[in-house]
Amino acid sequence: MDNKDAILVIDDELAPRESIRMVLKDHYEVSTATGAHEGLEMMHDSHVDLVVMDIKMPRMDGITALQEIKSRHPDTEVVLLTAYASLETARDAIRFGAFDYLIKPFDKDDVLLVVEKGLQKRRANTGLKLERDILLDRASYLEEQVGKARSNIMTCYEGTVNALILTIDAKDHYTFNHSNRVSIISARLAGAMGVPERMIKEIENAASIHDIGKIGIEESILKKNGKLTLDEYTEIKKHPAIGVRIVQSVPFLEDAIPVIHYHHERYDGKGYPEGLKGEETPLSARIVMVADAVDAMMSSRPYRDALTLQKVMKELKENAGTQFDPEVVNVILEGKIPLS
Repeated sequence: MDNKDAILVIDDELAPRESIRMVLKDHYEVSTATGAHEGLEMMHDSHVDLVVMDIKMPRMDGITALQEIKSRHPDTEVVLLTAYASLETARDAIRFGAFDYLIKPFDKDDVLLVVEKGLQKRRANTGLKLERDILLDRASYLEEQVGKARSNIMTCYEGTVNALILTIDAKDHYTFNHSNRVSIISARLAGAMGVPERMIKEIENAASIHDIGKIGIEESILKKNGKLTLDEYTEIKKHPAIGVRIVQSVPFLEDAIPVIHYHHERYDGKGYPEGLKGEETPLSARIVMVADAVDAMMSSRPYRDALTLQKVMKELKENAGTQFDPEVVNVILEGKIPLS
């Protein structure tokens, strides 16, 4: 099979057109055209690697034809022929995309050298384009594989979270229902605060297992109807650290660790386990802390009735800036989310 490069010679004069064809015919597949319009039609019908074209032609000059070729066939290299050399000619040729130009009368070796260099450039560009296409295909494939992996991870994530939630339920049904409600309130708060969608989902999932550490606390303490003793309260305060130990061995639950660890920190620094103050506590934990308190106040317990919505609002307002992040509290006070 003949794999010679295809050359098109465009010149309205027979002598230079045939002279170039004779120089090139033993090395390349050469065709000729008597003008720019004919040449463009030939290029529409047949593949051309490089064009050798006269600048001065009737109907359409070489510079105009050059622009047309580059517009329609940007990968095709063009060498212009001119009977006179000038800086302006060279500048126009290069500006509009010509590879080089030859001066009439031309030398055979010069023609062969310029044409071969033009074809080498085209081959190099074709190779780069092929490599780019291969890289794009690989990138698309990798993106698809990453998407599948992410989907698998999320399936594992949700399965693990559900298993942990059921574990909480087995230990303390109140904590189970409470955690579900806190996850809903937390997601609403995060959304109203303009938190990115992905982070909202992370906060929602983390909130659903924020009390997972309570499975390490004695049931007698968790279900006690009266006020906790100092020792019992000290024991309860261990549940954030226990929760972190439970989930830190699961890589795709690492986003939940800040919520689990810090959801009992106070805005004034008087919380636990580390006594973080203000924005030292991650936003996700500050959001869940408010949601946690709101649901606790609105839920009935054996030792007290649920607070009214009016009382809950009063508690939030009075404790904004001390127990709670005022920015999070304002979302509720301004009625930006429903609490029912």
